[in-house]
Amino acid sequence: MLYPLVLPPHTKYLVRYPLTLLALLSFFAAAIQTVQSQAPSEKPIRVLIVDDQSPGYYHFGTTATTLRNIIRQDKRFEAVLVEDAEVLGTDLPFDYDVLLLHFKNYKTPQRDATIRANLEKFVMEGGGLFVFHFACGAFEGWGRYEQLAGRIWDPQKRGHDDYRRFTVQIADKTHPITATLADFDVEDELYTCLNDSEVPIHILAEAVSNVDGKTYPMAFVLENGKGRTFHTTLGHDERSLSAAGFQTMIKEALVWCAQRENYAANAEAKALETARDELNARITEITDALPEGVRLLIYLDCGGNGKFGLFDPQGAILDITIAAPENVRFWTFRPDSPIEGVPPQHFTVLYDESQLSFLIEGLDRSKRYQLNVVWWDFDASGRVQSLVVQSPDLSQVRILRPGTALPDYEESGLLAKTVTVPLPMAFVREGKLRLNIRNEGGANAVVNEIWINEIWINEI
Repeated sequence: MLYPLVLPPHTKYLVRYPLTLLALLSFFAAAIQTVQSQAPSEKPIRVLIVDDQSPGYYHFGTTATTLRNIIRQDKRFEAVLVEDAEVLGTDLPFDYDVLLLHFKNYKTPQRDATIRANLEKFVMEGGGLFVFHFACGAFEGWGRYEQLAGRIWDPQKRGHDDYRRFTVQIADKTHPITATLADFDVEDELYTCLNDSEVPIHILAEAVSNVDGKTYPMAFVLENGKGRTFHTTLGHDERSLSAAGFQTMIKEALVWCAQRENYAANAEAKALETARDELNARITEITDALPEGVRLLIYLDCGGNGKFGLFDPQGAILDITIAAPENVRFWTFRPDSPIEGVPPQHFTVLYDESQLSFLIEGLDRSKRYQLNVVWWDFDASGRVQSLVVQSPDLSQVRILRPGTALPDYEESGLLAKTVTVPLPMAFVREGKLRLNIRNEGGANAVVNEIWINEIWINEI
């Protein structure tokens, strides 16, 4: 079962260059690393997220919950959120591998002396510290916090650039946290307010201000005693957290802080094994349900679970590519409780505000094909969608399925629906046909799965 994110699919993650579907799926897999597993002997990394939005604390909104869900998505971790900074003055933090600080206090905690002593002891004895966004401003006036965090908020400096999209540049591509990362775009506040400290840090990522043209650290690491600290100024809101590159950085930073690099080294191979097993199970489920005279030609898990989203059992007879990848994004639905009988592929989607477009290639006009599309209004966002095909030159258009309300789960408990329609071969040009999934109402256009069958004996 997946542990997906609770993120509203309303932000843009730009794919800069046209991608084949295989490349796009590999991008998704590398970027957000869904479907992780571990051997029984490998204990999950335990992460305690400490938030506090009571009077006297900065109000972060719901980002702590979103952050917890991002971490829980990956089975390498167990993440617990406590919304009371006083917990740092108890023995509970010592049951965890990493403390993630997600608060900025303007008042002195009741257990201030114990909290400070515990935090320093935790790190010096080998615990991992993750300083998130405005947690750089916590514990004002405590000099040791600067040593633990590396850099802290300087209220005399300009706070940050206006909230906008900017590029996070990877400064060290050899460090375990960033070794698999490329530069990525994020919608966030570009912090310019960290102090000019003499504490030695190692910068992993940076960005250029559009106000003063200077380069500022976005993520860095340091070590104290036996412990490790990762500090990022990113993470203002849910849109910031939706950046796939940032999600990967968060997860790999937790692994590094916990000093579990060997654990991480095996994760990708195990994730691929899990993804392969899940794909094989889904393909078997689909093929077993096909009537005589119908064969599966190509299958696409649109969420890109693992690296095996594209399946062509007949040997690349057909191919599918994203026709307009610029605004295509990935999202994962996390139900409140497990849903029996729902394949993992139904919890992951591709989405776009207006339309998802695919180019189908390898079609033979003398044959007959059956298109199958799975869609789901999982979060009850009032989605209404249509299925439309076009000739490759866009000169001919046919509506295969007019605007249809998708089944919603969160309000009505309805599961994903499979729409099955014949492909109109008169529109095929040089073996190509364009498929569009259009948003006719609601939040955006979504799709979970697409597959194409060949009808070679029976009527449709």
